[in-house]
Amino acid sequence: MLSKSKILSNLLLVAALTILIGAAILRAAGLVPMYLTYLTVLAAIIIIADAVFVRRNSKTAAWIGVVLGIAAIIASTNPSHIAALERFGSAPALTAADITMVLGFYIFPAAYFILFFLWRWNAEQ
Repeated sequence: MLSKSKILSNLLLVAALTILIGAAILRAAGLVPMYLTYLTVLAAIIIIADAVFVRRNSKTAAWIGVVLGIAAIIASTNPSHIAALERFGSAPALTAADITMVLGFYIFPAAYFILFFLWRWNAEQ
């Protein structure tokens, strides 16, 4: 069975991979400028680095994962992301990118929060 740190680390890694796939889709379709693609790659690198330390049982890195998840949710509520979600289904590339956005910016961070705080709460009981 996977340890708690490995599960949390895997959630971070999958979130990073998902946002990288979304960025690649958007860039290939010409829907975003190159600098946003670079910023997304930088964010993914930071998430991956944090995942490495979470896997090594760093409590600080685990808390940084929480902060990164909050940042992801905040970043994805900007007007351009909301407008993209409103156009879901209008084009294959945009639909695929929207799916990666929901997974990488909402689902995986939410799963991380739930498990992190549930395990933390259970440890205090």
